[in-house]
Amino acid sequence: MLPLTRPEHMPLDRRDFDPRFLNPEPAADEGAARRASADSLREQAASCRRLASAARTRSGMTSLQELGDHFDEQAHKIDPSSQRR
Repeated sequence: MLPLTRPEHMPLDRRDFDPRFLNPEPAADEGAARRASADSLREQAASCRRLASAARTRSGMTSLQELGDHFDEQAHKIDPSSQRR
């Protein structure tokens, strides 16, 4: 069994606990991460629409188009300034 140790940057007293210790990344990168996530979702939406045009059935085409719309909605929630493709 491994001994329980506390990381050096964690305080001993719970009153001194700061949630930033769990994620010490600077907040400036949060905007870039949001844009990257939104871009990834937009790319998935575009892929779904490309696949929809090659679908063999009408229901398959409709499902892929709806999935693309869903990805676009999620991207808009993450980063409203992202562009729809």
